Amino acid sequence: MKYNYNTIKEYSLFDGLTESEIEKFISLMKFKTIKDKEIIMKEGDDGDTIVLLLSGEVSITQALTLKNKRAMDDNREKVLIRLDASLHPFFGEISLFNEVDKRTATISATSECDIAILDDNDIINLCNEDNSLGYKIMKNLAEKLSSSLEKTNNKVLKLTTVFSLILDN
Repeated sequence: MKYNYNTIKEYSLFDGLTESEIEKFISLMKFKTIKDKEIIMKEGDDGDTIVLLLSGEVSITQALTLKNKRAMDDNREKVLIRLDASLHPFFGEISLFNEVDKRTATISATSECDIAILDDNDIINLCNEDNSLGYKIMKNLAEKLSSSLEKTNNKVLKLTTVFSLILDN
């Protein structure tokens, strides 16, 4: 599997970066083929990487219950979304900023997939070495995180509205 600048530049993580800046990230990437139904990252596991989906399709799920003593055996999950590589998705960015470094969702292959893996420490080191590059990457990550937060807020609003309507009846 060979992925180069022309493939990687399509990911919003690298918006505004020059070819040489993107090449620095490519040189740090580890490439891997994932089998159909294989888990790429599991909710609750330690996380210290960002993963780019280069080919194939994945589903993103989250547990329906919070983990506590009563719900430890409850492993029901809700499929949040299915994504294919044509959308140039990347995952795991929360681990870059979260001290706890726990995955917030499970990502499973729904077909054979190629992925690129970037270690959080490599990203931070590159950003520290080149502040201009670091600014661009952090801006792109902030945009993705704020977009995700907005979607989550909308889901919470819908859910609380439904509960309110139910309670009013």
